[in-house]
Amino acid sequence: MKNEKTWKTKEVVVAAMVSVVIGILFILMDLAYMPLAAVLGAVFMEILFGVYMLSATLPAYIMQKPGFALFGAIVAAGVNILGGSAYGIQVLIAAVLQGVAAEIVFAGRKYKYSDLTMYLAGILMAIFVFVRDYFVFGYSAMPVSFLAGLLAVRLVSAVFIGTYLTKGISLGLVKTGALKNYNVAKTAKKDQAA
Repeated sequence: MKNEKTWKTKEVVVAAMVSVVIGILFILMDLAYMPLAAVLGAVFMEILFGVYMLSATLPAYIMQKPGFALFGAIVAAGVNILGGSAYGIQVLIAAVLQGVAAEIVFAGRKYKYSDLTMYLAGILMAIFVFVRDYFVFGYSAMPVSFLAGLLAVRLVSAVFIGTYLTKGISLGLVKTGALKNYNVAKTAKKDQAA
């Protein structure tokens, strides 16, 4: 019997293509982020966190196999860095943290991609990157009550925006027929039947 966990070349190519598009989206978001963050403040980044989850969650949700969350996050980060991200190596560190956090949850849930699985992945990804931000972006100088508020906004964004954006994009791609031979097509059928 064939191992359902092994990667196929076409899966790697599709996941890489999806991740490159996400990396380009991140480049565009970086251009808008700095001026908007200056006006809207620190909470702005936290609201957008769910969008940044796409690099790990979208390839993983489409392929539904071990390793695609980390792979997608690293490819998207590489594109972002090559596109001139002002955040440099921190983009890659955040990507690895997100990918590892997602892989931990997906493995713990035996790669069953329910809403609960996606929520838990979002929560752990948000926490992992928040810890990095605490040390790298000066969060340690902020009051605990403000940090708790930032984390709460990030968690809400991760759970709702991250989950439903991932599922919505995936479902849209399934409807086009582009992903009919991928595991996400089976998940989409189950979701529609429910």
